Amino acid sequence: MLPNMKVRLSTLNRIAALIWIGVGGMLLVRGWLMLKPLAETNPIGTTAWLVGGLILGAAKGRYVLWNTALRNRRRMRDLAVPRLQLVFAPSFWPLIALMIGAGVGLRALASNGYLSYGPVGALYVGIGAALTASSLAYWGLLPPPIETSAKSADPNKRPTTRGLLVVNLGTPDAAEPGAVRRYLREFLSDPRVVRLPRLLWIPILNLFVLPWRVRRVTRAYASIWTSQGSPLLMHTEALTQELAKELGSPWRVVTAMRYGRPSIRRGIELLAAEGLSELVVLPLFPQWSDTTSGTVQAAVSKALAQRRDGPALRMIPAYPADSTLLARQAELARAVTDGQDPELHVFSFHGLPESYVRAGDPYLAHCQQTARGLAAALGLGDDQWEMTFQSRFGGEPWLTPSTSDRVPELAREGLRRVAILTPGFPCDCLETLEEIGEQLKEAFISAGGETFLCVPCPNADPDWARALARLVRGDG
Repeated sequence: MLPNMKVRLSTLNRIAALIWIGVGGMLLVRGWLMLKPLAETNPIGTTAWLVGGLILGAAKGRYVLWNTALRNRRRMRDLAVPRLQLVFAPSFWPLIALMIGAGVGLRALASNGYLSYGPVGALYVGIGAALTASSLAYWGLLPPPIETSAKSADPNKRPTTRGLLVVNLGTPDAAEPGAVRRYLREFLSDPRVVRLPRLLWIPILNLFVLPWRVRRVTRAYASIWTSQGSPLLMHTEALTQELAKELGSPWRVVTAMRYGRPSIRRGIELLAAEGLSELVVLPLFPQWSDTTSGTVQAAVSKALAQRRDGPALRMIPAYPADSTLLARQAELARAVTDGQDPELHVFSFHGLPESYVRAGDPYLAHCQQTARGLAAALGLGDDQWEMTFQSRFGGEPWLTPSTSDRVPELAREGLRRVAILTPGFPCDCLETLEEIGEQLKEAFISAGGETFLCVPCPNADPDWARALARLVRGDG
């Protein structure tokens, strides 16, 4: 027994930790000494006993004895007068004696040939590792007790913040090969984006696709990169700020990207720090697809499943035919086309494999709704607009007509002035700025076209943000 002398609580904690370290270290040494002679005749088996004991012991220390140490710390914290004799509870000492007796008995059985020294040594090593690992629980700050009295609790005290997570597809951190490779690997590894067996696709992705695409995609990003970084991230964050202004209190609005940074998980962490009553997710994809809104929904669910708190969750559904949003898009388009007299308006949407649509993805139907609604908002007749699909990837059939094929074909057919709108992209990005604004424009002019009007995305337009805020609030 220890002397009955007064000590500081911090000293008592350190003494308990040192006792656990000392006993644990002694058991580790004793276990090793029992296993060491076996190594000469059975090195593999001895290594297995040693490693197994260390791993299982460390796990027990972290997840079992760690909690025992924390309970002992809380007991010591509640002592009226910390005394050295009370470093452990009185009931703990008989347990120590029992464990010492059990250890002596096991060694006796092993020395008399009733047990192998292998499992006995592994047991010693395991208990030693458990005590050593769990001794760390005696260091650091102990959380204060949680007030559990219902009488003193404020019945009206509850989270009041409503969080809005504005989610776009994603962007690399820089227009550099390493950053582009990381981004493409994450994006193209998503089974909702590329639906091939993982054992087949992942080697193809890393051995063939990435080495071929990274250099070309890096050059494309470099051509649109700004002093503020990625255009997509810049415009999305600006839109987030406009939404925050429009929504006001008690809303907190945060940007997230499905791939790359800032991640969905990080966005939820930032919002949850406020104490959320509701989490609303706004995917910046007017047309629903499992490859966009679907994967955002899955990522949000996964991130929330890893948390203990549970705010009410609401996903903003697709908005392909929202009249207010389409009317604003039409106004923004007229600001570019008025006085230019385009002979044809082309509505270019991101492409999708035909097999995805046949499997039930509603994306094509949503694109058709958007195209018809936008044409009506612009006052266009059926012969004044067409719908196309861009950004084809891979060898399987994608939705047609292809934007990159159809627009130069229009020039060869004699059209000289076209307006290109991308109503599936709320924010300008690689697909709108480089693929449409640079590549497609050059192809159209080279084919004989004269006027190529590329209508910018709404981006952070205040009226566009106001219409989105109406969806978020559920105003109808």
